[in-house]
Amino acid sequence: MSLNKLEGIQILRGYAAMLVVVTHLWSAGLVSSALRFSRIGGLGVDIFFIISGFIMCYSLKDRVRPADSLHFLKKRVIRVYPIYLLVLILFVVQYIARNTGSVDPLLVIGNFLLAPSFSGSPEYRMLVGPAWTLTYELFFYLLFAGAMLSSASKDRAIYTVMTAIVLLVALVNLLGLKGGRLQWSNFQYIVGDTLLFNFVIGCACYFVWRKYASVVFSFWTALTAALVLTIVSLGLSKFGLPRILSLGFPACAIVLVFLFAEFEERNLTRPLLFLGSASYSIYLVHAVIAHWKHLFIGVAVRENDLTGILLTGLALASGCIFYVMVENPISRVLHERSKRSTPAAAPLRES
Repeated sequence: MSLNKLEGIQILRGYAAMLVVVTHLWSAGLVSSALRFSRIGGLGVDIFFIISGFIMCYSLKDRVRPADSLHFLKKRVIRVYPIYLLVLILFVVQYIARNTGSVDPLLVIGNFLLAPSFSGSPEYRMLVGPAWTLTYELFFYLLFAGAMLSSASKDRAIYTVMTAIVLLVALVNLLGLKGGRLQWSNFQYIVGDTLLFNFVIGCACYFVWRKYASVVFSFWTALTAALVLTIVSLGLSKFGLPRILSLGFPACAIVLVFLFAEFEERNLTRPLLFLGSASYSIYLVHAVIAHWKHLFIGVAVRENDLTGILLTGLALASGCIFYVMVENPISRVLHERSKRSTPAAAPLRES
């Protein structure tokens, strides 16, 4: 039964990646303006974070040992860093070439570590633009590992990390300790950002799914719901509502629908599942396309719907090729090397 394999979540990853790509590469033009494409990527990020919270809970064993936390972090490092570093090298080379004599070593080292700024420097940033979300992911992984270290059971670890995030964000804001957002890479801002609540929502989605896993929607119901909820989210964003209301809750609803959906239209789901598998590559490679898009459309060309379609298509195609030729082979090699120390894997690839 496809529900048990969580194929909906894999498909949803591809959808979330497409939302982010569209925001960065198709933000100008009549169609883009009418559909508010410049805002749609935020929903994709929220979906990614909720999926991450869900998958961390889903893949956790029922009984947790202290050693499991280190093994968990090792798996996350292997999953996140190798592909990211390959893409980062392009941006580091350009940064050094453009800033000869004034290179900030802390910025370069921080980018290789995917670490936020701890000094609140307004100049600090992720050279790979969308990589700021990975700093949030890694922070969540550290909190999750800490919860595993202090817990003997799966549920206790999940409740611990959920409570820790809520209390952390609440206290930072109540005590006035939250820093400025700057360029999305300020640690003092991250610890007080309600965007972290999406990981909590993902954990809550796990408990809902575990209790009501027999509920099943059709492929077309899930797809229609995702599109409707995306439009609703864009509409809500016009009113200046808190992000958790305009993006977080619609993203949660989309994830829940896909969790309870069964995808038996194999001719349709097979390419969508592939897109989901390639979502991480698409997410990183589209940053390259966005950064050097003038090489593809020309410096003098004014961006419009046509250039948006071309750049979006290029990013999706390039990301898929990168996945097949680079990410997947590397992941297989790393998986084989760590196979002896790795417990039985969950049937869904981790984000």
